Amino acid sequence: MGYFTSLLQRKFKDVAGTRYEAVAREYREFLLTEEEMVVPEVSSILMPLDYFVKEIPPALYETLSSYEGAKVTLVYIIDMEVIRIVEDSLDEKAIAEFRRKRESFGEDLLNRAIASLEGAGLSVTSRMFAGKKFDNILELMQESDLIAVSKTYGTQTTEIAPLSSVTLRLAQMANIPIIVY
Repeated sequence: MGYFTSLLQRKFKDVAGTRYEAVAREYREFLLTEEEMVVPEVSSILMPLDYFVKEIPPALYETLSSYEGAKVTLVYIIDMEVIRIVEDSLDEKAIAEFRRKRESFGEDLLNRAIASLEGAGLSVTSRMFAGKKFDNILELMQESDLIAVSKTYGTQTTEIAPLSSVTLRLAQMANIPIIVY
């Protein structure tokens, strides 16, 4: 019998009786089970980046460095929806300039992140491509043990919405541990 199981049984012995399973099920979001108390082994970390991720806090590098031997995959995704909108409204020269600026920003962000992660002792690979941010991350997430995503990934945040809609959906749908920074 695990710690939390015995705690629930002692706490609710007079109240819950045969309702122990129902109480445990209803409160499972608030209490960790024995399985959840085990720190999962992390050997691959996915870290999606985009135009809205301006800066990565140094504390994240320290946190990720605690996963010794983990390989970090940095992925910078240029949003194809934005490219399509630009293509519909601007000429070829403006489209090429827009894309060049986004790629330049991405390369700079990737290079800074690579240097910081390698400085923290982590193995790093990176890639940049145009695609659908949410869908591509869901696919890439299947090959990872952990995801570290910015709260501004996909769009800017506001006081009313301190977490981007893409990050919120990723957190809700992730079947692996997630760090939101």
